[in-house]
Amino acid sequence: MATPSSSQPTRVVTLEHLILDTFTRVDEDGVETPVEQPDQIGGGGTYTIIGARMFLPPSRLGMVVDYTPSTLPEEIKDQLKSYGEELWAFRERQDGHPTARAVNRYKGQTRGFEYLTRPLLLTPSLLEGTPFHDPLPSTIHFISYPAPRAEKVLSEVRKVEGWTPRIVWEPEDETLEDLRQVAGEVDIIAPNHNEALRLFSLIAPPSFTDDDVKSTLTRVCRQLAYLRPRIGAIIRAGHLGCCYASTETEGYRPDVKWIPAYWHEGRDGWKGKVVDPTGAGNAFMGALGAALDEGKSLDEAVRWGSVAASFTIEQNGLPKLTKGEDGKELWNGESPLDRLKKFDV
Repeated sequence: MATPSSSQPTRVVTLEHLILDTFTRVDEDGVETPVEQPDQIGGGGTYTIIGARMFLPPSRLGMVVDYTPSTLPEEIKDQLKSYGEELWAFRERQDGHPTARAVNRYKGQTRGFEYLTRPLLLTPSLLEGTPFHDPLPSTIHFISYPAPRAEKVLSEVRKVEGWTPRIVWEPEDETLEDLRQVAGEVDIIAPNHNEALRLFSLIAPPSFTDDDVKSTLTRVCRQLAYLRPRIGAIIRAGHLGCCYASTETEGYRPDVKWIPAYWHEGRDGWKGKVVDPTGAGNAFMGALGAALDEGKSLDEAVRWGSVAASFTIEQNGLPKLTKGEDGKELWNGESPLDRLKKFDV
């Protein structure tokens, strides 16, 4: 792998991939029916990098799109490019498998996920031959799905002398022992609320109120912070917002803070804004990584994340990027920086 260079601009890169998403709904009797909508751009990496794109230009970002021409429609490729061609490294797959595709199964507010075709899982060494390899990224994002994956990613980072990227990690299906082993080598540990509860063999029964859930997640977040990631621990909790705790010196009791989701009942104009939560948590992580790459504090970074999530839930698929009369970029007709200014806690 290339050696790091301090003379190049920083870049946030996700190690996740593009997935073509299809959707079904499962009723109370377990009957599954297709959702009448075309396949759409998906994948945790795609939503992550678009979340970061809301705040940073394409030249500061990167994602590899592994595909085969016959299974990636040109209109989807063009849509990706509309967010900035420098953002993507399109690479034809050589392993005999098509572009990754998956089904998202919704039962109420719970989403199930299953690959329909085999994904190509990236590690840092697989960035070789792309613009994101030389120079190496200053911030990397990855998801441990399927687990275990963290050790493989971190082992490759260790091999590059002088490379100390900021690492933003979404653990899925990892064990608590896995987290203990590697926590000190990552900057952010950020499961969603279901994953966080599972790590500690906890459940939130239907009788739990939102306050009950928040109380439980507060305790879990503190336990994650005790694992000592380099910056802190975050739990993304859907409509409840997120809780987070920074990592400071040994021996202290981490202070867990909560911020609400941007769109909530107390905000004017919230009605009708929540259309589809798919990808919101990943967009949160992308914007969070962008903020940290910009030198922002954890307090500020979680607000960037919440704003990115707010745009992501307003439609099926990715938010729309346009430009206003003054040339300023708008997402769904609004500036993320303007929305950030209105973010009240």
